[in-house]
Amino acid sequence: MKQFINMRYPVALVKRIDDFKKKNDFTTRTQAIIYLIQFSLKRLEKSGVK
Repeated sequence: MKQFINMRYPVALVKRIDDFKKKNDFTTRTQAIIYLIQFSLKRLEKSGVK
């Protein structure tokens, strides 16, 4: 089962995501976004924020 989500991002954020994608050798913008979300969630878990 596939799930899709459409999200709109400000142009400045898209540029930063694209720079991050190129710097870290991700092939798609979606991969970079998912990585950043996972990284942030792990950081929140470690800090104990609910």
